[in-house]
Amino acid sequence: MSPPLDLVAAGRIYCDLVFAGLDAPPAPGREVYAGSLTIAGGGGAFITAAYAAALGLAAGLAGILPAPPFDAAVRGEAAALGIRSHCAPAPAGSDPQITAAIVTGGDRAFVTRRPGAALAEPLALPPARHLHVGELATLLDHPRLLALARAAGMTVSLDCSWDGAAFARPGVAEAIAAVDLFLPNEGEAARLLALGIALEPRVATVVKRGPAGARALPRGAPAVEVAAAPAAAVDPTGAGDAFNAGLIAAWLDGAPVAAALALGVACGAVAVARPGGATALPCLAHLRPPAARTALP
Repeated sequence: MSPPLDLVAAGRIYCDLVFAGLDAPPAPGREVYAGSLTIAGGGGAFITAAYAAALGLAAGLAGILPAPPFDAAVRGEAAALGIRSHCAPAPAGSDPQITAAIVTGGDRAFVTRRPGAALAEPLALPPARHLHVGELATLLDHPRLLALARAAGMTVSLDCSWDGAAFARPGVAEAIAAVDLFLPNEGEAARLLALGIALEPRVATVVKRGPAGARALPRGAPAVEVAAAPAAAVDPTGAGDAFNAGLIAAWLDGAPVAAALALGVACGAVAVARPGGATALPCLAHLRPPAARTALP
């Protein structure tokens, strides 16, 4: 039996087709050409697991693979990155779960086919210290995931991932309140607050602010902010998920809030300087500071 994981990331798994270096912005009725195309494993859960593994954590992935032929690319990349797969195959006849990411002007747009459930039933999780849920919709669709994690003694983090339909569903505030760390970006946090949804997880909300850095809002403690790390921007795809991995790794190490944010933004800087989400990541263990014992409250 394999030893327990430090982190298992659960959520939708995509094959990303990342088009970068466009000669002009896409427009109706006009063909544009990309300078590069990267085919890579994608989705918040995959990218967070990849960066966690690169940081030296024992990282696993739970979800449903894209349908063939895209499943082979995702399986191969996960193995190369050192991610332990706990993934199910796509149901027969499924459309492939893929995302076309179009990088232009320092930002990106996505077109995604999301054909079915995020996780296979009956739900199961490998032994781990921590569960990271890659998108709010996954937790809303599979609420028993949280009970399974708590019964196994796991702490839990939740990314948001912009989803207007999910924001309007019942139970969003309750789902956020039940996790330890909630990790939206600035736009997602603003939208949830505008809808009257409280951002009050058990330990802290951490807001990712892109070039402005990140802000932690711990329960019962003052806010903490850090600036973004310098980076030569190539492709922002997956930067928020890379941030998640750094923050969680430092938190599991027992690092103080500022150090956890700093490792998050350092991983985000690595991500924006690379094409695609997590392709051919180098070892990033040198980014982890020595463990400190003053953790997030």
